[in-house]
Amino acid sequence: MCTKWHFFRKHNKWNAAVQFTSIPVNRVSRHSAYGCIGIDMNPSSIGWAYVDNDGNLKAHGQIPMLMGLPSGKQQAQIVHACLQLVKLAQKYACPVVCENLDFSAKKEQLREQGKGYARMLSSWAYSLFYELLDSILSNRGIYLMTVNPAYTSLIGMVKYARQYGLSSDCAAALAIARRGMRLRENIPDSITAYLSVKDGKHVWSLWNQLNNIFKSCTEISSRHDYFSISNWELVVKRWSEQSGQSKHATHF
Repeated sequence: MCTKWHFFRKHNKWNAAVQFTSIPVNRVSRHSAYGCIGIDMNPSSIGWAYVDNDGNLKAHGQIPMLMGLPSGKQQAQIVHACLQLVKLAQKYACPVVCENLDFSAKKEQLREQGKGYARMLSSWAYSLFYELLDSILSNRGIYLMTVNPAYTSLIGMVKYARQYGLSSDCAAALAIARRGMRLRENIPDSITAYLSVKDGKHVWSLWNQLNNIFKSCTEISSRHDYFSISNWELVVKRWSEQSGQSKHATHF
């Protein structure tokens, strides 16, 4: 950035004016079709996952976060986390993908881990993180993409958590990165066999139905319970059989 100072006298007083001329920033990130880094912010960490041009997971990790810090230290911590994401984006020469900024939706997701856990992430920290991230990335030629967060946590846990041995935030980050690349997330055939959705419906109709099933399952009371289930089709099959028995009993 170039600066120019101007000193002039007006009304018997000296005045100083400064002019800033920004230097064009060279684009670092390539098109999202070549790969993306997805991120998922949670109270204790920021999970990230890098996927290549085929949508396959190539690297992942977590950036630890401490909650309850004074505003000054909290902001410094967020800046440090953003700079770590900058290094990753520069390394892979790709854009960063995050959820659309909707704190109420994020709080609802976190309630799966308990109401107290949801309260740990304040709207101030959540908003500040994405505000600083956008500014820091753009100043370094890295594009920040936003996507619809619908079912990303569910997709991550059902399809990728056990497959790659990922934590819930990294699994969600993987789903977010793939969504940034406009890749389709189909439900495994072993599960769809027990779901009933009309032909022509969007795949999210299936994920919505699956999400409602899991909310009613006694085996799943929190997000951590997702790790204990290896055969998701068995859960859906039991629900389907019980639903069918209930309808049959009602009919007669």
